[in-house]
Amino acid sequence: MNINALLAALSAAMILGGLTWIITALRAPSSDEPVRPPPRWTELLTVLATHYRLLIAALAAAAAVFIVTEWPVAAVAVGVAVFTLPKAVTGRAAKDRIRKLEALEQWTRRLADLLVAGRALEQALEHSAARNVPPAIAAPVAALARRLRITRMPTEDALRLFADEVDDPIGDRIAATLILVARRRGRGASTVLQQLAELVAKDVSDRREVEAARAEHRTTVRWIIGILAVFSVLAVFQKAYVAPFSTPLGQVVLAIVALFYGVTLAWLHRLGNAAPGHRFLNDSGKKP
Repeated sequence: MNINALLAALSAAMILGGLTWIITALRAPSSDEPVRPPPRWTELLTVLATHYRLLIAALAAAAAVFIVTEWPVAAVAVGVAVFTLPKAVTGRAAKDRIRKLEALEQWTRRLADLLVAGRALEQALEHSAARNVPPAIAAPVAALARRLRITRMPTEDALRLFADEVDDPIGDRIAATLILVARRRGRGASTVLQQLAELVAKDVSDRREVEAARAEHRTTVRWIIGILAVFSVLAVFQKAYVAPFSTPLGQVVLAIVALFYGVTLAWLHRLGNAAPGHRFLNDSGKKP
């Protein structure tokens, strides 16, 4: 019976992951269409589809815990922990953003060099996608070049879509600068881009120092999670010690304890991660 329940949970997890991936793929906009803010439920489906392997692992862990303990609260808590904690303890988002900023800095310097060589802005943008594009922004740069070269989209519209695909305040700043260059057609554009690249490089350097300090903080969080996990596993096998949790009142108490731990870990995660900031260049915003 327990094996059947576990297999059913795994099958449900795989079906849910497949459905969310299919729905997200079908709703994905064309690369040449304006990017509009998706509904809340679509954002949730996108998150689930992007992390469907983690979702399957979370559902499997929840099913296993429920089979062993028969505590629904413990099953839900473990499932949520398996799905959310990897992001909280790895710092991957911060590292990915640093790589993206480094890529934007390199690309901006290359654009400045191309403008110094006497190329028009549109030609420089198209040529910048030909080679040596940093992987972190390769797809947005390629899409930008394709819109300018093949679909003949207006430069400003293409740059706004580029900013939406980069999805970063620094990307907005670079795109806004290029839009002003495209409008004014004045000299000195390469100098402005070089200065902007230097500012981005300084931002990257500062973020690396901050990230090194936050790595120690995340190590502390890992220790807390590890100790809590070991204690929980040991406690489950002490039947007399955990017997009160098998009652309805015990489940309520367990839910309160799990909620306190969840809020504390969320607070620690927030302390160890900085918000990327607010974008200012988008479809609903005013033109620079």
